Parts: sequence; C-alpha cells; structure tokens
Amino acid sequence: MPDRKTSWIVAILLLTLGLFLVLVLYGAYRLIWPGKIEIAQKSVLEVELGGPIAEVPSSSSLARLLDRDSVSLVEMETAFLAAAKDPKITSVLLSIHPLGMPWAQVEELRDFLKEFKKSGKKVVAHLQLDMAEERELYLAALSDEIYLNPDAGLLINGLAADVAFYKRTMDKLRVEPQFLQFKEFKSAESYTREKMTPEFRSMLESVLRDVQDRFVRTVAQERGIDLPRLQELMRTGMAPAAVALKERLVTSLGYQDEIQAKLLPEKNKEYRAVGLSDYLRAVRNRGRKTAKQKIALLGGLGPIVSGVGNDVWGNVMGGETMASRLREIRLEKDVKGVLFRVDSPGGSAVGSDKVWREVRLLEAAGKPVVVSMSGVAGSGGYYIAMGARKIVAQPSTITGSIGVIFGKFNVRGLYEHWLGITTDQVKLAENADIFSPLHSLTEDQKAQIRSWMEEIYQTFVKKAAEGRGMSFHELEAKAHGRIYTGAQAKDLKLIDEVGGLKSALALLKKELKIPVNEEVDVVLYPKPKSIWQSLAEGGFFGASLPKLSAESLRQSIHSLETPSPWLLAPDVIVR
Repeated sequence: MPDRKTSWIVAILLLTLGLFLVLVLYGAYRLIWPGKIEIAQKSVLEVELGGPIAEVPSSSSLARLLDRDSVSLVEMETAFLAAAKDPKITSVLLSIHPLGMPWAQVEELRDFLKEFKKSGKKVVAHLQLDMAEERELYLAALSDEIYLNPDAGLLINGLAADVAFYKRTMDKLRVEPQFLQFKEFKSAESYTREKMTPEFRSMLESVLRDVQDRFVRTVAQERGIDLPRLQELMRTGMAPAAVALKERLVTSLGYQDEIQAKLLPEKNKEYRAVGLSDYLRAVRNRGRKTAKQKIALLGGLGPIVSGVGNDVWGNVMGGETMASRLREIRLEKDVKGVLFRVDSPGGSAVGSDKVWREVRLLEAAGKPVVVSMSGVAGSGGYYIAMGARKIVAQPSTITGSIGVIFGKFNVRGLYEHWLGITTDQVKLAENADIFSPLHSLTEDQKAQIRSWMEEIYQTFVKKAAEGRGMSFHELEAKAHGRIYTGAQAKDLKLIDEVGGLKSALALLKKELKIPVNEEVDVVLYPKPKSIWQSLAEGGFFGASLPKLSAESLRQSIHSLETPSPWLLAPDVIVR
C-alpha cells in the first residue's frame, strides 16, 4: 500500500513538473516567436494607463515571460516616436485609469505625447474613472479631446501630503526611539514627535505649492480656462461631469463605443486599433538601422543597500551590484557614454558612495554620464547622481535632501512589560552595547555618533559642491536635508536642466559631440538574456531566491540590530 501511495505522489509530481515545463517552453516560444503583427491602415494606437509603470524594461527572462504586455516608460517613448512617423497610425487614444505613478512620470508621459502631437496627429483621452483627480487631468490636459463618462466627475481640490507620527504608539509599546539627523529638514521625526516641525512644514508647503502652481498654470493654458476661474473651481473641489463639460475641463461626455465611432477613418468603415504592447513588437520586428555610436542605459531604481541588490523580486539597488554594472560598462570599449535613470529615495551611505565612485571612474575614463531623474532622486538618490557630467530632472521630481539620519530603538520596555522577557548582560568594554536594542544611548555615545554623522554629512556636501562647481559653503546652505522639486533644484543649480529622457539623451550627445539628429544605439544594462541563455546558465529567475536557513535568519536579524547612517529622503507622497 505505501508503495502505491508513493507511486501516485511521484506521478503527480512528474505531471506537475511536465506541465510547468510545457508552459515555460510555450511561453518561451511565444516570447521569441510571437508571430507577425499586422498594423491595418488608418489604425488608432490604444494606450491603457493605470497603476505604476516600470522605468526600464526588465532584464529578467521570467518577468518578460510572465508579463508579455508590460511596457516600460522607456519603451513608451520608443512607441510614441515610431507612431508619430508611422503612416498607418492616425491618432492615439489614452484610456486613463487611476494613476499609481509620481508626478514626474506623468510629466515624462506628457513630454512623449507633446512630441507625438508635433506630427499633426490627434491625441484623445478617455478618463475612465469614477472621480478623476489632478494627476489624471494633468496627463489628459494636452489632448485634443477629453471624454468623461456622464456619471463621473473631477476632483480638483488641491494637493496635500500627509505625514504619520508614531510617538504615542512608541509610548504605548514602551519602545524608546533614538534618532539623530543632519540637519533640520532631514526628516519629520515621525517616531519622536506628534506633529511636524516648523522647518519640515515650510519645506513641504514649498514643494506642494510648486507642483500645484504648475498644474494650475498648465491646465488653464491647455484647456483655455481663465486662471482665476480654475482656482475658484479648485476651491469648490468637485466638478460633476456636467460642470466639467461646461467649464471646458473636458470636451465631451460619452462612452468607449462613441469615442471609437468618432475615430473611424471614414463613414461606414470599421474601427481599427492596435494595443501599445503589440505595436511595440511590430516596431521591433521592422528592425532598425545600425548606429555608429553606442550608449548604455542603466536604471538605478529603489532603496539603496550596501551589498547585493535585487531588481527582479522588487527594486532594491545594491551598491555593490550597481557598482559592478557601472564597472562593466566602463570596460566595454564600444560604449561611449551612460544614460543613468535614477528613481531612488536613497538608503545606505556606503552603498551610495560605491555607486558615486564608479560614476566618477567612468568620467575619468572619458565616458560621460548624464543622469535622468524620475519620481524621486533624493539623499542617496542624489548622492549617486551628483558625480555625473550633467543632471536632468522633471519639474516635479523630488530631489535634494542632502543630509544624514541615524536611528535605533530601545525595546527593553516592550520585552519586559508586554512580553515578559527579561535580559541580562556581560560586556567587556564601555561601548560594547552601543547599538544594542536593549539599551539607550548615553550622552557620550550620542556624541560619538554625531561626530560620525557629521563627517559623512561634510563628505556628502563636499562631493556635491565639487560635482556642481560650487564652494562648500554655497552648497551647504542648500543642503540641511531639504528636499526640492526639480524646478526648484534647477534654480538652485543642483541640477543642470529641467526635462526627461529626451533632454538627457540630447545632453549626452552634446558631450560626446554627436550631431543632435544622428541616431545612437541605446543598450540596456544589464543586457537582457534570452530564455535559452537563462536556462542554460541557471539564471532563469533573474536573481537568487532568498536563502531560508537559521544562519541566514540570524544574519538578517543581526543586520537589523546594527544601525548605520542612512542617506534617506523623507517619504513624501504628493496627492
């Protein structure tokens, strides 16, 4: 009997494995030979927009296999540029759902659409939401026509940013947070306060006002509305569909089929359309001319840690991982320069410094680096950018935050009062327990850590000043941990230009003395591998799965118990 049961288990496992392999092979077949995509004459390019959008294409075979229809921001630019020149494409239809992207990414998409409209072709937007907010309207505003469902509305009630504070929670748990920061704008001190400091509040108000003023000016101009009238509508807040139509915030109320009927190439003809991912595949299948010059495109995405990162199972930028990629590019003879796309709130001071060093070595090797900032490039995100030849950011990019923060928690009260855990200790040196989670810092220990942090802060400011061509004191006055929008950073000379990927590429061409109209070969790093390459090399999943063992768990706990200085920007979400 046990033998029969074992046989059934083995059979089921083999069948499951066989089905998995069949699915993988089928997916690989479809990925490598997706079939020819025919674009009909007089087609509409349909673009679904909602949720987050990846910055660059994934280099993971598995990710590309599982989400064949995913289109990154970089790929969207390629598609829109091709569609502008494509005689088969008549217009673009944007289906806008709730956007899960930062304001700077919305501005990047607007840049792409502005370029597309230079071709004379129409952009039509359909706000497919119950209540479209400022971000969705900002994206749609440049469209030739904006459609809204008759039962929907607009919520244009001004921008806000909420900050949570946990002091009372810490008090109830009997946990003592101990945080030190350089300097007054660096954080909201969420664990030690119940509300914002005056400095942090003024900084946040400045950022919100800059983004909101730009939104109001842009929408008023593009929708042909008097600025005072739009500001009055914002004070009211809600605009039902009828009001939105009357105030010219939208051009029509209607449904998807009615929009399609208006986009018919001729009367009594059928509606023809192609989705963005299919169109992108068709463009790739056409091939492209071989360019003389090769430029590397590298994404520096997510929080920064000192060692190995992971950009497959969630964006985490490892300082060592990113440094090795930059090193590889430096040694690649054919690559002339680097377009470095940064979207990071920062993190480890050591990890950030490793990346900064490799950027400087690229510059020393005669390979210019131009940074294109996305939604946020603050603190460590600014640190890894400041060594580049040029820095470009969108007007609403969150950047700056040149400062340092350190924090630890004393959980002894939690252990003893709530968990009934008591501890005892033997130590052989005065400061052996300086980072212990069961003891608070003494004044002498705080002084040691402040000295360490000040040294890191001074180094941060010094390197930023060198990168921006300023004196130490001139740059330091703009530091203090303060965040800025890209537009504010431009005025302060913390960046070189306001713009997106196109502006960054133009600057890189200029540094390389490449004519502005000459095509270049932009190569993604790390270079994506085929399914077969990944399977042969054992890297199909694109990154090692987390190791689960008592030792790995112990090491993880130890790393969490050992605080370190962080170059981390405040968590600010503008909504």
